[in-house]
Amino acid sequence: MGRTADDLPLRLARAMLWASFGILVYIRAFSALDGGADLLGVLLPMASYPPLIALSLWCWRPAVRYGLFAAVMLLYFLPFPFAGESWDWMPWTVAAAALCALPTRIAWPMFVLTVTAAGASVLLLGYDAAPGQEVQAGLGYMIATADDGLIVFGLSRLVMAVTRLHRTREELARTALSRERLRLDGELRHLLGGKLQAIAFRMRTAARQEPGEARHSLREGIELARRTLAEVRATAGAYRADALGTISPPAESPRLARRVLLAVLVIQCLLVLKSLAYVRPGDWTAFALAAVLLTVIVVLQVLPRSRARLVAQSLLILLPLPVVPDAWDRLLSIFTGKLLLNVRPPRSWAIVGVVLGGHLAWFLHRIDRDYLFIDDIPAALANFGGHVMIMWLVYCLGRLSGLLTVLERTRHELAEAAVRRERVRIAGDLHDILGYSLSAVALKGEVAEHLLGTDPARAETEIAALGSLVERAVVELGSITGDRVELRLSSEIDAAREVLASAGIDAVVRVETGPLPAAVDTALATVLREGVTNVLRHSQARTCEITVSGTAGGVRLRMVNDGAAVREGSERQERRGTGLHSIAARTSGRVTAGHRADDSFEMLAEFPAPAEPDGGPEGLHPVSGRRLSRT
Repeated sequence: MGRTADDLPLRLARAMLWASFGILVYIRAFSALDGGADLLGVLLPMASYPPLIALSLWCWRPAVRYGLFAAVMLLYFLPFPFAGESWDWMPWTVAAAALCALPTRIAWPMFVLTVTAAGASVLLLGYDAAPGQEVQAGLGYMIATADDGLIVFGLSRLVMAVTRLHRTREELARTALSRERLRLDGELRHLLGGKLQAIAFRMRTAARQEPGEARHSLREGIELARRTLAEVRATAGAYRADALGTISPPAESPRLARRVLLAVLVIQCLLVLKSLAYVRPGDWTAFALAAVLLTVIVVLQVLPRSRARLVAQSLLILLPLPVVPDAWDRLLSIFTGKLLLNVRPPRSWAIVGVVLGGHLAWFLHRIDRDYLFIDDIPAALANFGGHVMIMWLVYCLGRLSGLLTVLERTRHELAEAAVRRERVRIAGDLHDILGYSLSAVALKGEVAEHLLGTDPARAETEIAALGSLVERAVVELGSITGDRVELRLSSEIDAAREVLASAGIDAVVRVETGPLPAAVDTALATVLREGVTNVLRHSQARTCEITVSGTAGGVRLRMVNDGAAVREGSERQERRGTGLHSIAARTSGRVTAGHRADDSFEMLAEFPAPAEPDGGPEGLHPVSGRRLSRT
């Protein structure tokens, strides 16, 4: 199966982490060359990269994580027997692997221990330190180890968070759907269950009483059925209105991204002070002023995000740059990353290209200046790579935070959409299924009441049928919220004959198809039930013809009834109805309905055979998907 646009957040997040590893490899390779390493000294340190990449990109069970961490530690020491000290031996891979692999309570102490060991190695063994510069070199190794470890850890955790949200984006929808069904089930049972039981009690009572007493019980049951029907329609309308809610606000950016960016900014500020002390020894006024400005920059980073904060921070980074370029240029990478993040491409890429080009030219220009510690091209390129890494980190943290925000918002939107669809579905089932049953109860009750004075024997039969009709409505109420309502065309045809006959309408039914797929059978049964309800409510019909026949690609239901003369305003009123519109919104196929010239009314419903018989994960109707038309 090919990748889709829906996979873009996951692919983008992983591409950012891969690019970060590429920049780190570039930096460490040129650092090793600057230290006098040969090809072996450049390649051997990369042996610990593959297990670190595996730790960073994928979630593993604890045993695998610990094994990969052990592999990183062992492979980190591999170059010592072959290359000695002439390689970039800073243990940043061990520091990053500790944070990625170990539990939090162990990871951070291990991280601190690794960073401290990097500085202690310089102090105790004198690695890569000029005489008298051991403390400064040790501090530099500690800062670089912590910096690279935090970069890999922060990006790794954000990528894993994107992966987790991407894979579980529909779980919140399923949970919200289950909760909404339980809530609506309790609400409907409380609102309608007792009334349906009361109607059933009155109908059963009427079946046991003499005609005079039965008339009173019937009238009470009919009146209660009509009130309950009105309440069902009002509840269905309320559920449809409730489905028009607002979208949840975007989630706040991840705290991890803010913390990692803050830590890296603090590290860069420390490096600025370290460089300033080197290039301007004894200038304590400049050092104190720089410390104040750097503190303000860090405080601004902690404050809530705003355009004013971004502008102020950018000015504090740019304005001192001409005065102390040899130290302050480290912060230029922070500014470039924010520029790349906040300016739309391609303008942002053009500006960043100019800035980076000037930055590289400045590094190469500094090679010939004797008072600087950068004295050859590999060192200049390694330092330039470090600035690119910080710029890239700022950009990645911002983009990954945005991806997490979008994914989190998408999860809530999917959950809200599932809840809305469920409310609309339940509203439609209340109207189409329970509303039909209550309409039939009221109609057959009136017929039975009329027959009590003319044909008591037939009235007794009708009253007995009322009890089972109300009991079916009770069962349907319990099935609606569980999405277990499965109407069958054969049962609905029998019910249509009975209800139409009770209303004095001669029903002619022809079924010219064999067994139908369950989805099509349910759709036709639903349309038939709504069509019969419309015949009873909106016409003075004496005859109704119902035909079910096959077509080239599916099946067709045709209903024609007389007594449907168009009255003034009736067409407009008809188009505001919710019955066929509700079915059209939840089924697949095409339905048309309208008046004919001979004062009759015709409804046509055509359904193709569905490709898949099962419903979707949100509990939608098995044949949902396309909106039907109505004329």
